[in-house]
Parts: sequence; structure tokens; C-alpha cells
Amino acid sequence: MHIVKASKEFIPLGVNLLSKDLVGVFPTDTLYGICSNALSPKAVEKIYTLKWRNPKKPLIVLISSLHQLGEYFGIKNLPKEVEKIFLLSEPISVLLEVKGFDWISRGGKFIAFRLVKKGFIKEFIDAFGKPLVAPSANWEGYPPAKDVFQAFNYFGGGVSIYYNGGVLKGSPSTLVRVDKGKIEVLRKGALSTKTLESLIKAKNA
Repeated sequence: MHIVKASKEFIPLGVNLLSKDLVGVFPTDTLYGICSNALSPKAVEKIYTLKWRNPKKPLIVLISSLHQLGEYFGIKNLPKEVEKIFLLSEPISVLLEVKGFDWISRGGKFIAFRLVKKGFIKEFIDAFGKPLVAPSANWEGYPPAKDVFQAFNYFGGGVSIYYNGGVLKGSPSTLVRVDKGKIEVLRKGALSTKTLESLIKAKNA
């Protein structure tokens, strides 16, 4: 088990560990997340066990480019309004319909994806080359960890690498679904009220 600085020099260590279906805690663009290779059912199940997570609840997936939606999930030719939402500067997650990937969707038809645009988590996914599942770093029903030491209190040696990015006081991402050009906000999250209102007004006009 390693606790290291969230910096480029330690990315290869994490890439090696997650390539072996192990789990890490990362500072994301919102909160600390407990992360694993989204394409590995074995690794994803470890997340459910460590979080004491309801096995019926799906997970969010972080990508570092829209290309990964097509490459790994077969989601291509996004509607322009959906692509624009992904490219907003604020952290926003979008429900997209998928076929398969039951270990993430838990048998549903949709998975929430978020495009990370900057910071350590983007650098890591770029280096790893695969998307990550990234629920918040806490036991289900407990407060999200604000630093790696709180995360360690939850997961201990069950997590193979903890990336220390200092204290994070963010909010969960805004979660939306787009249906026939109309935006449905499923979770308000971190998106500013002003941006959210202008987004909805523009897209629903």
C-alpha cells in the first residue's frame, strides 16, 4: 500500500497497480474518488466491497477524451447538444445509453460519464489509457473523504495507492440526462446556478 503525492512522477506506479485490477484513491475534479479500471469487472467489484455499496447502484465513469466513449463503450456520433455539455468547464456528468457493461450499470440501460478536462486525474487517465470508475471515497451513507487520510480510515490496506492532493472541499458533479434535445437535471451538484440556468434556457428554447 502506498500513499504518494498526486504528481506525474508517481503516475507510472498507479498505472501498474490499476493494470493488475487493484484500486486507488484519487483527487478528482470534484471530490476524492475510489477508482479502478472501468473495463475490469473484477476491479469494479472491489469498489463495491470496499464502499459497502448497494450492489444495485451503478457507478460513474471518468474519461479523459470523448474518443474513449466510442473506443471502449461503442458510443459514437454524440448529438451536438450532448457534446457541448461534456465540454463545459464545470464538472458535469451525462447519462448515456449503453449496451452491456452490466458490472457498471448494474443491469440498467444507462451509465453516467464525466469528461475530466484538467488536473492530476486527467493526466492519470491519459497515461492509463482507459476510463476509470470513480465513486466518492467513503463508505455508503458516510461523508465523502476530504483528504487521503480520511479515505484511509475508510479503506485502509484495501486500497493499493492513495494519491495525496491536499484537502478537497468540492461538491459532486451535476448529473443530467438529455432526451430529445431537452435537459433533465437529476442532481444539481457542483455546477453553478447561473451556468445551469443559462444552459437549460439555451438548450430548451
